[in-house]
Amino acid sequence: MAKTAISILTFLCFTVCMAQTDSVPVPNKHLFNFKLSGNSSIIYPGMSIGAEFFLQKKDIQILKKSGESKTYTRARLISGNINWYHHPEFQDNLYFTAEYTMRRTNLKGFIKEVTFGPGFSRTFLGGTTYKVNSSGDVSIVRNAGYNYALITIGGGIGVDFSVKYNLPFAAMANLSMISMFPYNSSIYFRPVLGIGTRTNPFMWKR
Repeated sequence: MAKTAISILTFLCFTVCMAQTDSVPVPNKHLFNFKLSGNSSIIYPGMSIGAEFFLQKKDIQILKKSGESKTYTRARLISGNINWYHHPEFQDNLYFTAEYTMRRTNLKGFIKEVTFGPGFSRTFLGGTTYKVNSSGDVSIVRNAGYNYALITIGGGIGVDFSVKYNLPFAAMANLSMISMFPYNSSIYFRPVLGIGTRTNPFMWKR
């Protein structure tokens, strides 16, 4: 299982790195965005913060058979994220992800995107955890929890208000599936819903 996990993570990292070879120049002020969102695992509350960096951004125009044209912006990005959610009386999950994003934005500012990437999870058990040594002595375990490799894949929709209204932020809703492994000799799946915003701080200065 460990060898399989390492192989998957290596492949995803290689895929993200190779994506940079197809990049085109992007204006400096558009190089990155900050992200902040609520991060809910089913009914368990949490938060997510991160930053995304553009690898490629270009306008695409498609001519339809009817003679009409369709124009949209295609972007390829990488992001680093710190995520957390709280499962009452069970555990807190703090996990870090590096994601590759394929995003499309139309002329009205409507966004569609797909994301995937590797990560690392550290859980912290709720309540007090004890351990007993070979002599029968009982002690308290501080910050008890487990480490996992992680893969996330998902998609999202949103509105970029800079397209029509010249406002330097976007509202997003993303649904992802995270898988942590090895989890009790198996793979653990959990859906995560994120609703929040992203912004480019340099665009506020215009």
